Amino acid sequence: MNRKLLPIIMVLVLLIAIPVQAFGEVPEGDMELKYLNIGDSIAVGLSATPGMSYFDLYAGYLEDNYGLVSAMNLSAEGLDSMELLDILRYTDELDYFIANADVITISIGGNNLLTPVIGAVAELYQVDPSSYPSSGAFIQALLGKIGAEGEMAWNMRLAAFTTSALSSYPGTLGYMLEARTEQFLSDWPEILDEIEELNPDAHIIAMTLYNPIEEDDNKELYDRYEELVRPMNKAMMRTQNRVTLAKVNKAFDKESDAVDFRLTWFPLIDPHPTTLGHGIIFEELMKGRSPRSFQ
Repeated sequence: MNRKLLPIIMVLVLLIAIPVQAFGEVPEGDMELKYLNIGDSIAVGLSATPGMSYFDLYAGYLEDNYGLVSAMNLSAEGLDSMELLDILRYTDELDYFIANADVITISIGGNNLLTPVIGAVAELYQVDPSSYPSSGAFIQALLGKIGAEGEMAWNMRLAAFTTSALSSYPGTLGYMLEARTEQFLSDWPEILDEIEELNPDAHIIAMTLYNPIEEDDNKELYDRYEELVRPMNKAMMRTQNRVTLAKVNKAFDKESDAVDFRLTWFPLIDPHPTTLGHGIIFEELMKGRSPRSFQ
């Protein structure tokens, strides 16, 4: 596990929480919910206008309509399924909050694929992600390097990137992506096992994984990403007796501006949902069970 995540989570406990009261200190009342959000940089709200992430929107909805007691966002940038499972298994950082939550939203799995993809682009341009304090700063630095070298250089590098992504040979990007897809298939039910052991009564809402690549933008890479993300979503669908799914992938397919990720428009390589995208995720969360059934 990336040990850097532990202090990040402790900071998030202090800074990202928006409690009405301390988590777990519930006053008497007819309908009072405790909401916990965990996962990756999508869950953090990266690339959304401040206050307009799906977490903010859903917490506000619960507070306005169902007597929300507290909302906690304990997500972390860069988190993948392996790291989340390690946190749940080997630390107690999330235990108290999971054990006391009525509803838990989870965004996880995207970094299983996106981290290698962004890393491969960074390697093409010799930009070291570890040199930057956040993924946002790293993406901005990478875009600056790409812009400085120009469109012709990008198109040449994109051809090499595509060849590596389409391959299944050891050492290629495609090989790594296939391995990390398989890892998610193993991790996902075990993540649910860990959460349910702590709180068998929590209502869990998980977000399906979307393809950030536009089909008209790069058909080869779009199809390759679909091959990888489809079994991950099927694995989540097989657990619908344990979780409610917010079908983000289908909703994003209908709205191209949900993500600003374009490889051949010289490029926009932020794979996170836009503010519009977070609004769509919120709408998908709203399609699930009524919060009145969460307790």
